[in-house]
Amino acid sequence: MVEIRRGLERRVAKRSRRSEVFSDLIEKNDYQGVYRKKKAEIQRVLKNYTIMDAKTRKALQDFGFGIEEDGKHYRLTFFGDDRYNTTVAKTPSDARAGKNIAHYIEQTMM
Repeated sequence: MVEIRRGLERRVAKRSRRSEVFSDLIEKNDYQGVYRKKKAEIQRVLKNYTIMDAKTRKALQDFGFGIEEDGKHYRLTFFGDDRYNTTVAKTPSDARAGKNIAHYIEQTMM
């Protein structure tokens, strides 16, 4: 919770209504490092992504992704919301593909 407050202090004017609303939201919700845990999990799942095997598919589905086949790609949709989706190559040629996908998910969907 301290790291969130520090982030707010940099982005929101002190003693403003916005600052008080954010502080109230943080205090009233049970924040226990959820973002950090989810970030580590998605990085672990996609770290060495080379193919959508059963283990990777299950982990992504458990994380909240719907997976559809779309030609040479898979389409990942976060909790069925089409605003939060990405595509993943069925056979990526880049060794960093999984890490790049994980980073994109962290930035746009978490």
